[in-house]
Amino acid sequence: MYLQSRSKRWLGVLRRVRPELQLAKKNVSMYAEAAKRMPGAGVRVISERDQHVMTVLARDSIALTFESQRLESNSWLADTLKDVSEGLDQFSFGEGFTNSLDVLDAAAESAIPLLQERTTEPDPSIDEVVEEMERAFLISLVVTLTSHNVLLRKVAEWEQPHQRFLQGNLPADVGHYFDVKTLSYVDTAEPGRIHMQDLVFAIDAGATMVTVAGQESVDNYPEVQAVAYAQWFSYAFALWEEQFRGRIARYFDQHVHEKIRKADVLVDYFGDIRLIRNDFVHNKGICKESANLKILKWGLVRGRSIEISAEQMMSLIDLFPRDELRNAPPPQPSSEMQRVPGKVDPRLLEDVQQRAQEMGLTDNQLLNSALTNWPFFINSQRRTEHDGPPEAGTWTPELKPLSSSRSSTGRPDGSPPCSRIDCRTTATSRSSASMSAPSRMRPG
Repeated sequence: MYLQSRSKRWLGVLRRVRPELQLAKKNVSMYAEAAKRMPGAGVRVISERDQHVMTVLARDSIALTFESQRLESNSWLADTLKDVSEGLDQFSFGEGFTNSLDVLDAAAESAIPLLQERTTEPDPSIDEVVEEMERAFLISLVVTLTSHNVLLRKVAEWEQPHQRFLQGNLPADVGHYFDVKTLSYVDTAEPGRIHMQDLVFAIDAGATMVTVAGQESVDNYPEVQAVAYAQWFSYAFALWEEQFRGRIARYFDQHVHEKIRKADVLVDYFGDIRLIRNDFVHNKGICKESANLKILKWGLVRGRSIEISAEQMMSLIDLFPRDELRNAPPPQPSSEMQRVPGKVDPRLLEDVQQRAQEMGLTDNQLLNSALTNWPFFINSQRRTEHDGPPEAGTWTPELKPLSSSRSSTGRPDGSPPCSRIDCRTTATSRSSASMSAPSRMRPG
C-alpha cells in the first residue's frame, strides 16, 4: 500500500525541479562568462524567450502542484512552502532573471530537508483529509479500470497474424507463448511464459454471433476483470483501515469534547468494501458476507460468484461518502471482549494472579483493572519524578519487590522466564471496504 502524504509528493517535485533550475543557472553563467572572454565576438545573448524556455517545465511543475494540493493557509505545509510560493509568484525575466532563479532555487533547497523530516504532515482540516482520501481512491480506480488495456492490445497484436496464418495468408504462424518479461511472442514453453490461449480466455467477456439461422450470445465474466477488482477492494480497504480511518479519528479527537477512537469511525460505504474484500480474499470470490451490503446495492447473491461490472465500479465515485466523512462520529459503546497480546515475567504474573485471587477478581476483571489504572500510575510516577513526593491524600501505587529466592532465569519448576497474558479486556471494534470492472474487455 502506498503511503498517502502531501509532504512526500512535494519532496519529489522539488527534488525533480532543482536540477532543472541549476542547469538554467549554469547556462546563464556560461554565456555571461563567454561574453566577457570574447567581447565583440558575437556571443549569443540569452533572450527573455530563452529564459522562459529554460525554466518553464520546473515552474509549471511547481505551479501545478500548488494548484492540485490546495493547501490550507494556516497549515504546516503551506508555511514550509511559503518561500517557494513567493519565489514562483515573483519570478521575472530580463534583468531580474538571474536573481529570480537564485531565489526560487534557494527556496526549494531550504524546503527539502524540512519535508524529509516528516513522513506525513499535520492535518489542518477535515476537508483536507477527505480530499486526500478521495484522491487516493480515484487514482486506484483509474489504475484498476484501465489496467487491462495493455493485455487487450497484446492479444489483438497476436490474433491478427495468427488468423492470417490460419487463412493461408502467412507462411508461418506467430509464437503461441507470451514471454512475460519481454512482452514478446515465442515458440516454446519455458518458465515465465504463458500460452496465448490462456490470455485469450482471461480477457474473454463472451460474444454475440449472428448467422443466417439467427443470433446467439455466449456470456462470460473475464478472469482479468475479477483479478483487477479483487485487488482494488483489498487495496481500497487497506487505505481506509490503515491510513485514513485513524487520521479521521485523530482529527476529531482533537476538535470535539468527547474521546474519539478509530473504532468510532463507522462508515457503511467502507463497511461494504470490507465485506466484498473479505469474500474475494477468504471465500474464493463467492458471495457470502457481501450478501449484506448496505450502500452498494449491486444484487450480489449468497453462494454465487461475485461478478462486478465496470459501471458498478464507476458508481463508487458518486457514492463516495464525502459529506459523511466530514461529520464528527459519535463515540461507540464498548462491544465484545478482546484478547490482549504480550508477555510478562512469570513471577510477576504469579504474584499478581495470587493477589487477584485473594481479592476475588477474575482474570478479566484483573486485566481490566490493570489497564484502567495504568495511565494514573504513569502520571503518578512522572509527578513524583518532577515534583517530589505526592501530597497527603494522593493515591500512590505500592510496589512490592519480588522475592530474591526465585531464580532470575526462570521459575523453580523450570518454566520459561516469560508467560503470555491470556486474559481479555473490553474494546470497541468494527471496520469496512469496496470495487469495479471491463468486458472482452473494453479499453478504459
